[in-house]
Amino acid sequence: MRFSPLPPSSIRFVVIAIILLLAWLAWGSVNYPEALWAPGNLSRYHADISACGDCHQAFQGTTAKKCTSCHNDKSFAAGSRPNVAEFHQQTIRDGKPCQACHTEHRGALAQITIGAMLNPHGEFVFRATGTHSCTACHDFSADLKSRSYLLDNAIVRHLMDEGDGAHRLGKMARCLACHGGGRLEIEDDD
Repeated sequence: MRFSPLPPSSIRFVVIAIILLLAWLAWGSVNYPEALWAPGNLSRYHADISACGDCHQAFQGTTAKKCTSCHNDKSFAAGSRPNVAEFHQQTIRDGKPCQACHTEHRGALAQITIGAMLNPHGEFVFRATGTHSCTACHDFSADLKSRSYLLDNAIVRHLMDEGDGAHRLGKMARCLACHGGGRLEIEDDD
């Protein structure tokens, strides 16, 4: 005697429901894969990517091979400091996954480098300055793990001038205390 948790009359209904669900998933996967499977919007860094298959390998997810089809040695050399380019090239030679340091699908304004997600300024400073990298204002010397030094450039001077003293060293990590809701303008209490 076999035990069935369902009454015999409902088994047909369950089988039909499962077949319809699988058919719907298959149809949606073919016709609307991003809407059905994407866990979140792409960042502004990858906004030009039009298909999941540009980054994802079927049944494997993202792979270093897919990443390096766009982010190759030439692009690293052209867009990075030499130590950053060498770090990435060595990481690829060692066979480490790009996802160990980078993530996606966290929204258009999200940082995709895990270290940058811990940015004390948050995404706000990038929007306010029109920059896309911590190195626009900071010098990390030859070592990515060392303490950064603030650059003396037009971007940094502009921020210092605009803040009426609030943008001095040690104060900028609390941007949202004055810029509530991520607004560039601050509201006067007058």
